[in-house]
Amino acid sequence: MAEAPTSITAWLLIALALSPPACAIALMILWGFILPASIPRAEIERLANDIMGRYPDDPEEAAFIEEQAAWFRSQMREQMRWRRVRRQIRASLRYARPLRSGRGCAQP
Repeated sequence: MAEAPTSITAWLLIALALSPPACAIALMILWGFILPASIPRAEIERLANDIMGRYPDDPEEAAFIEEQAAWFRSQMREQMRWRRVRRQIRASLRYARPLRSGRGCAQP
């Protein structure tokens, strides 16, 4: 009978030791994947079109600069927003370029 409190105490100590890493992982998943996915696609497309209009020479780098600035400010949701904008710009530029003759792939 004396063994039951010892095993309960051991399990409580294990749970207490594992809770901070588990909470940190849960927060990273929430901030890194769930919240950025809640940003509407229309907003991403609007920001991408705005950046492409303001910086026609290199819109992808302009979006990267915004993403990096959000990273320096530790604004994870804003960073993910600009990462999605940059991916949208990259996809738009990839399909806007003409194909190489005979190769069937987009130019780098």
